[in-house]
Amino acid sequence: MFNNIHFSLNYQILILLILGVFYLIVHNAEKEKYILFWGSAWGLDLIRYAMEYAIEYGALPNTFLTQVIVYGLLVTSSILFTYGFQSFFEVNFLQKGLWIISLSLGWYSVNKILGSSNYIAVIPMYVFLGVISIFAGTLIFKNFKVSKVISSLIIGILLVLMGIRECAYPIIIHFNLINYLVDFDLLYSLKITLAIVLLMHFYEIANSMLAIIFNKQEELKESLNREKEWLQITLRSIGDGVIATDANGNIEFMNSTAERLTGYKEEEVLGKKIDEVFNIINEDTKEKAEVPIEKVLKTGNIIGLANHTALISKNGEIISIADSASPIKDSQGNIIGTVMVFRDISDKRKYEKLLKQYEFIVESSEEGIGTFDFNGIIQTWNKGCEKIYGYKAEEMIGKSIYMVIPDFERKKIKNILERLLKGEDVKSYEGIRVRKDGKLINVLVSISALKDELGRYIGVSFISHDITENKKAEQILRRYKLLFDDINDIILFAKYEDGKIIEVNKAAIKAYGYEMEELLKMDIFELCDCEKEELTQLLDVGDESGVLLNLQHKRKDGSKFYVEANVASVEFENEKLIMMIIRDITERKLTQDRLEHLGTHDILTGLYNRNFFEEKMTFIEKNNVIPTGIIICDVDGLKLVNDTMGHKAGDMLLKTAADVLGKCFRGQDIIARIGGDEFAVILPNASIEIVEKAVDRIRKMVKNSKFAFEKENIPLSMSIGYAVKNNSFKKIEEVFKEADNNMYREKLFHKRSSYREVLDSILKMFEIRQPKLQKHLKAVKEILVNFAEYLKLSQVRIKNLELLAEFHDIGMIGISDKILDKVDNLNEEEKLEFQKHCEIGYRIAMSSPDLAHLADMILMHHEWWNGQGYPLAVKGEDIPYECRILAIVDAYVQMIDEEWKGLSKEQALKEIEKMAGIQFDPILVEKFLAFMKD
Repeated sequence: MFNNIHFSLNYQILILLILGVFYLIVHNAEKEKYILFWGSAWGLDLIRYAMEYAIEYGALPNTFLTQVIVYGLLVTSSILFTYGFQSFFEVNFLQKGLWIISLSLGWYSVNKILGSSNYIAVIPMYVFLGVISIFAGTLIFKNFKVSKVISSLIIGILLVLMGIRECAYPIIIHFNLINYLVDFDLLYSLKITLAIVLLMHFYEIANSMLAIIFNKQEELKESLNREKEWLQITLRSIGDGVIATDANGNIEFMNSTAERLTGYKEEEVLGKKIDEVFNIINEDTKEKAEVPIEKVLKTGNIIGLANHTALISKNGEIISIADSASPIKDSQGNIIGTVMVFRDISDKRKYEKLLKQYEFIVESSEEGIGTFDFNGIIQTWNKGCEKIYGYKAEEMIGKSIYMVIPDFERKKIKNILERLLKGEDVKSYEGIRVRKDGKLINVLVSISALKDELGRYIGVSFISHDITENKKAEQILRRYKLLFDDINDIILFAKYEDGKIIEVNKAAIKAYGYEMEELLKMDIFELCDCEKEELTQLLDVGDESGVLLNLQHKRKDGSKFYVEANVASVEFENEKLIMMIIRDITERKLTQDRLEHLGTHDILTGLYNRNFFEEKMTFIEKNNVIPTGIIICDVDGLKLVNDTMGHKAGDMLLKTAADVLGKCFRGQDIIARIGGDEFAVILPNASIEIVEKAVDRIRKMVKNSKFAFEKENIPLSMSIGYAVKNNSFKKIEEVFKEADNNMYREKLFHKRSSYREVLDSILKMFEIRQPKLQKHLKAVKEILVNFAEYLKLSQVRIKNLELLAEFHDIGMIGISDKILDKVDNLNEEEKLEFQKHCEIGYRIAMSSPDLAHLADMILMHHEWWNGQGYPLAVKGEDIPYECRILAIVDAYVQMIDEEWKGLSKEQALKEIEKMAGIQFDPILVEKFLAFMKD
């Protein structure tokens, strides 16, 4: 019988091993948990039955330990079998039966300790397994109604039968051994059949699933092909550059954008390493950058390039790019390639730079610059705003602008916002604001509307200037006048390296005569007379305030003008520039030149002046220039010309003398006017022969020179003296004094002739001016000489009276013809002017050697006997005798002149008699009346 048992066990073990292998294969293929659970449960069950039979027939000792192991195998296989059903049906009923398993373990342990029979100890577990099997079979019956799969029906029946058998096991164990073995074979036949049918059920479902999966795979393949085609189209059409590589970094794909940016065609680069085509550098340092493909292949991560990366295209063009590299993985997660996506961001970089410049200007500006929307909510608030208003940016952004606007100003602001929304321009305006500390401040605000890309109004920008303090207000106004080209000074900005002009103001356009576009095509060296090297050297040695240069600049029409240029080098956006603030100083320069000229030159003649002459004498003495000649010239009759003809004529005389001297000397000779009528000449390295030749030239030129004044040529006359320094012992001052003395000796020698010559010219000119007066003087002279002889005067007195008759009115030369022509109808001012001829005549006589003794007579010839004459108001016998005689004769001749009063001789004599003792000497009147009767 043991052999039958042994055979039955071998047979069942073999079948269970075969089923176990099938279950393992299916589990490995499908990875389903319930197959693993079932296979493991039946394997453990097989071991348990083998141990039970071995203990029953003495193959194993029946000890407490073996009994615990058997029962443990029963519990473990029961749990695994139950887990399999739970996973298969997706129903959690194991947790509900845990208390049963716990109870059965407790029951078993107590019964073994008490020595109860084995079948009594295992009753709870068999009942539990039976219930589970019946429950699982019932679920499969329900599944059959839905799936209509035959294997489901068989499995359900087998599970129910197995459940009944497990529940009946405590009863079957009391039958004899044959029935027991039959029960054993029946149980395992049921279990083996159940295992086989479960496999059939699985593969029946699997076959139907395979058909579905096959169809799905075909659909998926077609879908993948379509997706691949669409992906190719998409990658070739997108705006970004795309390059795909294999796992070795060799290029397999390149779209048209990548072709345009790299400069390569796709067919040129297929199969090439990507770093042969994708040549990238650091945009700032120009150092070569690493293509991130290798890192992507090693790490499997998405890697983006660092900022400021630039691509060098095939033709050498440098393009700013942004890119990233990503791995391409298959369904198992293996990296099979990479894809590089990049785009041209050159415009973005340019805009970023401009934005940074703007942000720098805004943030570094002393002015308060900010923005807010039309609800008044502040969007930006720079440091200038923080300084002006006292609020930090974090305190104001997101808050209302009306926090800094007092109530009485809000209506104005709302009106301005309404105008901006209507598209109106709003000029700068002054307003009042409230600081954080509550202080009211005056501000100058520039405001403008902000628009989005669609032209819609989105907010307002403002620039605030604190103008609370008058001094700051003046500075701000001055600065803004500069900004708006109201400044008169020329402002130029040019590049340091080549001087190319990059910015000018309106004053520059006006000053140079060029249009703005023309100036911006020029360099500063086309406008000024300085060289580039010279200017840069001056800037390099100058301080931060620059250098101040006086230059000549050129206008478009070729004319030049003097400028004062403050030139400095400045840094702007890491670029070195030349800044020039230029002021037109032409008038100042000309004035300065005139002043400098006047410092060394005589203003009237243009010759050197006395200061310059003395400096040159000091130079001659200090440097011992030998030989050196000095010539002194004095213009004769200057005082006479001034007194008779006026200083205008005297100036003309001096200019004529200067012109003559200028034509008589060498270029190295120094000609100077050292006094009123005195000229001096220094002749360096001139021997006595050279000096004498120069003096001869002067004399010849003077002899043939005259100056025209009021239709009369007045002769030029000079007195000349000279001397020569012919050794180092003789001081130059001594030479000058010697020449001056020689000049005065000559002047004394021919003073009378020179004065007479000038005087004759003056008198001749006066005759031309006043022919009637000359006729009057001749008549006076004739009667006066006869009357003097009647009075038996000496010949000297008669001669003096003759000269007095001829020259007593010589002072009339200095009176204008306008007064002389209306002598009887003069107003008080004109009378006073006319009476000056006595004083003028006196000065002329004093200047003339031939007339000096008559000067007092000429001065007093209009004095009256009673003291009411002019110019001294002397009377009686204090009046010179000759003047008293002349007064009577002069009045008589004037009375009988038809062009004057036109009286008869008798009438004239009666008038003379009436004025006796008043105007005339009464004794001389009696004698004159007697003379006239004879």
